[in-house]
Amino acid sequence: GMASSPLWRGGGKIFPNSPDENFSQKVNRKMYRAGLAAILSQLVREGRLSVIEELKLDAPKTKQLVEKIKGFGFSRVMIITDKFDENLYLSSRNLPDVFVTDVAGADPVSLVRFPRVVLTRDAVKKIEEALV
Repeated sequence: GMASSPLWRGGGKIFPNSPDENFSQKVNRKMYRAGLAAILSQLVREGRLSVIEELKLDAPKTKQLVEKIKGFGFSRVMIITDKFDENLYLSSRNLPDVFVTDVAGADPVSLVRFPRVVLTRDAVKKIEEALV
């Protein structure tokens, strides 16, 4: 037989891992909310969370968004708004170090991944309502 036969020493695996396997785990809703609250409070303690009045762009211009982010003094940043803003999203999708989402799209992994998180005032209210 072939040297790659599973029966041979150094041969192939009999049932190798499939790329279709899903290793995600279910997280209970209360635990998810508690984790989100813990991460947000840690960001506040470390001074990595900023709150602004609002972030509006007149047109989907990446240059305008880059200037606003430079005005904040941040390089890698996650921006969370209260509702989906198409101009803001279109302006940010070409920037590798900027992630724009609404409150529903904010997950614990991306909150931890970015060194700076910017929230609008309305987004803070929505998050507070969701965590209570």
